[in-house]
Amino acid sequence: MDTISPVYARLVLREMQRQGCDTSSLFAGTSLNPRQLLRGGDISITDFLHILDVGQQTLEDGELGLMLGKNMRVSALGPVGAGMAIAPNLREGLQLAEGYTRLHSSYVSIRASSTMFGLSIRLLYQHDTGRLERFHTETGAMLIQHYVEELTGQALSDAHYKLKIPQPKDTSAYQQAFHGKLSFVQGYNEIVIPRHWLDQPSPYFHAELWQEAQQSLSKALKTLGTQESATYTQHVSALLRSSEPPLPGLQQVAANLHVSERTLNRRLQSEGSSFRQLKSDCFAVWAKIYLSQTDNSVESIAATLGYQDTANFRRAFRKSTGASPNDYRLRVTRDRPEL
Repeated sequence: MDTISPVYARLVLREMQRQGCDTSSLFAGTSLNPRQLLRGGDISITDFLHILDVGQQTLEDGELGLMLGKNMRVSALGPVGAGMAIAPNLREGLQLAEGYTRLHSSYVSIRASSTMFGLSIRLLYQHDTGRLERFHTETGAMLIQHYVEELTGQALSDAHYKLKIPQPKDTSAYQQAFHGKLSFVQGYNEIVIPRHWLDQPSPYFHAELWQEAQQSLSKALKTLGTQESATYTQHVSALLRSSEPPLPGLQQVAANLHVSERTLNRRLQSEGSSFRQLKSDCFAVWAKIYLSQTDNSVESIAATLGYQDTANFRRAFRKSTGASPNDYRLRVTRDRPEL
C-alpha cells in the first residue's frame, strides 16, 4: 500500500479543532482515529486524501491550502527536509529534493530545470488530485517559498509563481501569501527562482550532515536500481538538467553519489546510457537556449559550453539537431511570433 507523511492531515485536524468543527467526518471510512494520526508514522494515501478532502470542504471559506501553507517548512518533509536545510546552497538543496521525491514519494515529485533566468521548479502529482489540486499547489509553492527565504534571509519578491488553477475572483489572499509575481491558468504548476539566489552559500550548511544526506540518497538509488531500469540515468539527467554551464563532470557527479567513476559508468551502461551521452544531450539543450534567446556568437556559446574548438561544437550540434548553429538560429528567429 502506498503511504505518505501525515503532516498535512495532522494540520487539517488541528485547524478543525481550533475552529470548533466536528472532526469525526475526517476519520469516517478510514483506518485511523485521531490518536493514531497524531501518534503514528506514515498513513495510506487513501486515508490521507480523504482527510484533506473533508478538511477542504469543511474549511472551504478559509482557503485551506493558503491557511496551512503559511506554516509549512521543510522540516515537515522528514529526512528530505533535513538534508535540504543543511545543503551548501539553494540549488543543491532543491536538487536533493528532486532526487528524494523521485525515489521515495508515491504522491508528489518536483522537476528542477535551469533556464536563462534561473531555476524552474515544477510540482508534479503522481495521483489524480481532482479538487485537491488547488490545495497541493498552494501548499507546495508556499513550502518552496519558505525554504528559499529561510536560506537567504530575504523575501522572494522576484520569483514568478505560475499556477494551473483558475484565477479566483479575489486574489488578495494570494497576493498576501506569495511574495512574487502570480500567474493563473498556466500549463504547469511552476515556480521560477532567479539565478542570483541559487548558488549563494547557505549559513546553515553542515558538511558532515550533508555528506550523510547524499549517502542516504545514494543507497536509495542503489536499492531502486535493482528493481527498476534507468534509475541512475534519470538521476544524472536530472542533476545535469538543473545545473548551469559549466556542467558538472563525471568525477563530481560520482563523488556526490559516493561511488567511483568506474562504478557510475558501469551502472549507466547497464541501463543503456552513458555519462558522456547524457552530458552531450544537456549541452544540446543549452546550445539551443543560447542560440534562440541570446545574440551571443557561436564561438562564445561554444566556449561557454566548454568546447575548446568551435568546430567540434558545430559538429556536435549538427549531429544532435540536423542543422548548423547558424541555420538553427535563423529558423527559430524566423518562426518567432511578432510581439
